[in-house]
Amino acid sequence: MRATAHRLRAGKLPGPLLDHLVDTYRTHPDPAVIVSPGYGRDAAAIQIGGPGQLVVKSDPITFARAGAAKYLVAVNANDIACLGGIPRWLSVVLLLPEHDSTVELVESLFADLQLACNEAGVSVIGGHTEVTSAVNRPVFIGTMLGVPGQRGLIEPGWARPGDDLLLTRWIGIEGTALLARERTEELATALGEATVSRAAKLLRLPGISIVRDTQTVLEAEGITALHDPTEGGLATAIHEIAGASGCGAEILVEAVPMLPETTAICAYFGIDPWGLLSSGSLLIAVAPEYRQSVERAAQAGGVPISHIGTLTEPQQGVTMIGSAGRAELRRFDTDEVARVL
Repeated sequence: MRATAHRLRAGKLPGPLLDHLVDTYRTHPDPAVIVSPGYGRDAAAIQIGGPGQLVVKSDPITFARAGAAKYLVAVNANDIACLGGIPRWLSVVLLLPEHDSTVELVESLFADLQLACNEAGVSVIGGHTEVTSAVNRPVFIGTMLGVPGQRGLIEPGWARPGDDLLLTRWIGIEGTALLARERTEELATALGEATVSRAAKLLRLPGISIVRDTQTVLEAEGITALHDPTEGGLATAIHEIAGASGCGAEILVEAVPMLPETTAICAYFGIDPWGLLSSGSLLIAVAPEYRQSVERAAQAGGVPISHIGTLTEPQQGVTMIGSAGRAELRRFDTDEVARVL
């Protein structure tokens, strides 16, 4: 009898499945690997001889059409920064659809990539470009390299129960901007052009890069983990930052900051902002005695910051506390954007 096939939905692989695959199919161990693959580990780090170290990250852009190059540079650079690194070099694979690719399209994509890299201080060092029937729209895939910053690497797994969780800026910045750009006319009719215009501009102001914000908070002591909430939004990022350190978490619902444009767009599409692409915010774990110094560093750098909860013992699970009491915090293996686009 044929075994039942388990179909996967669009988005990240479910966390338990990813854990199983990584643990089951580990490759030859290499002592030069400092940060190895695992759930909640979004970048790697390797020793390259002597004191030299490289931070390495790979990520595609699969949701966005408009501004895809900017998304590519930002999301890869963000994960380099969350290991305490400085983004430096980018290798790019660009897959183009067979049915409507033109020389003019390719040139515009290269121009967008040049602009995004120049703004981020990143150099393109190579890659691959082809027209293929395997995709139906342009797909960027990036591998970014960086070097440790002045504070050195911040390795996943350093956080401990009792550490405070802080969040910079607001949840859903990336998803809000993406939906406003991809569904402009529909949203303008429903919510008004002014709301949609403000939402679309979030891609550039405040933007989805957290590199500067990371460098700002690292001027303070006591940070034990940094994480970039991307696919699956803040909720999934909390599961990931807690899981990487073998912790649970307790989140205060009312403390989580959200822009009115995000609230309006999520309400219109009937999606949950907690599971919405959230690049542009930075999730921070910090030893409780250093929390105020991190908050002061952020505020001095002009970075909005909120205390949203605490890491707990793992047996307490990952929970949220709101007006209705305590509930389990859902993990979004499929981002809410996928329900719309």
